[in-house]
Amino acid sequence: LNGYKRWPLGYWAQLIKELVAMNYQIVLSASPAEQDLALNRDILSLLDHEVSRSVLDTKGHLNLPQVKTVLDGAALYIGVDTSVTHLAAACEIPTIALFGPTPPTNFGPWPNGFVGERPYQLRDRTQIVQKVCILQGPGDCVPCRKAGCFDTANSKSECLDLLEPSQVLGVAKKMLGRSTGLS
Repeated sequence: LNGYKRWPLGYWAQLIKELVAMNYQIVLSASPAEQDLALNRDILSLLDHEVSRSVLDTKGHLNLPQVKTVLDGAALYIGVDTSVTHLAAACEIPTIALFGPTPPTNFGPWPNGFVGERPYQLRDRTQIVQKVCILQGPGDCVPCRKAGCFDTANSKSECLDLLEPSQVLGVAKKMLGRSTGLS
């Protein structure tokens, strides 16, 4: 996964802790690439033992049909702009896609059955179409259409760094049919 598409690892850990506290089993997927496997290991290292017991790390062992089988049993999928995010949306799994510099108008996961020219606006912090929610970070530069702030594959994306776990959790609770406690 290119650096410019990464959401901060600490944010993933915080989100996982909250979802586990709500009694959800978490499945981490990754490609077999070492950099992707390392991301999962790093996320797991931020979790205490009790929380990590509710997390299944597939460690890059699943092929695409197996990933689809896992998705079919999911209450919700949360991910960045990857092929699995697109697969989840196509399979009509409630999906939260975290977008930073990439324009959702070009690369957003297409909601299954959507008829129209484009399901998403170029910039709108929260966009829900059918069972898919695109979340974008704040900032006038979003989406910049670059490979992150420094326009290199391993660049950070401040827009993703500013996309708070509380925002993702709030949308997750809504999509899961739970009260957010927000007014």
